[in-house]
Parts: sequence; C-alpha cells; structure tokens
Amino acid sequence: MTDEHAHLLGAALAAAVGPPQPSETAGERRALAAFRAARDAGALAAAPRRRDDWRLPYDADPARTG
Repeated sequence: MTDEHAHLLGAALAAAVGPPQPSETAGERRALAAFRAARDAGALAAAPRRRDDWRLPYDADPARTG
C-alpha cells in the first residue's frame, strides 16, 4: 500500500465514523444508542420468535437443489 492509498483509506474511514450529520435527529441518536446498548448486553443473541422470522421455510427455498 502506498502512502497515497493509506491517506485515502484513512480519509474514507474518518469520514465514515465522523461526527453525526445534521440530518440526524436527537431521537435517531437515542434509538441507535438504545439498540447498541441492547446488542452489547446480549439481547440480540436470542433466537427470533417464529412469528418474527419472515424467512421462507427451508423446504420452500427455490434455490435449493438436490
């Protein structure tokens, strides 16, 4: 990786994790903080309830062959 590539990569990463955009509302920031807190506490490790899992049953997968 050249110095120029490293600089461009650093700039892209800094832009990606930069300060919140003006379009973000306080409510969006609170919702994201609540999601991250729940995720970090392990709340998202549980299996989804059947009624919340909208995927097709395994047998109904048209891409499956064999």
